[in-house]
Amino acid sequence: MNLARFLALVALVLPGAALAHSANQSGERAFQRCYSCHSVQKGEKGLSGPSLDRLSKRPIAGDKAFAYSKAFQAFAARNRRWNPELLDRFLTNPEALIPGNQMGFFGLRKPEERAAIIAYLMADD
Repeated sequence: MNLARFLALVALVLPGAALAHSANQSGERAFQRCYSCHSVQKGEKGLSGPSLDRLSKRPIAGDKAFAYSKAFQAFAARNRRWNPELLDRFLTNPEALIPGNQMGFFGLRKPEERAAIIAYLMADD
């Protein structure tokens, strides 16, 4: 799924006159469950997960301040960058996409919640 098709899906899922503003608000709200482990602030440290700042602009497992699991490193060797489709698969079921990863997260069932988080993470990129 390319970014244009993904944003079209977001437009269908997120009602409102200003899609970007709505997507950002909905995504930020949906991302609240991620803040206990991840940040979207550049250089923020001390969390149990890597920073997700500029996620699609850097290599997968590209936060040099974070010690990724061997499973995540192997996945990164096969996949260069996150894109909406790959993030959707990961957020649906992290263990299915990256068996043996150390993230204690079981996935999100609601497609609209995943779409909002993905749009939020990709917005700064």
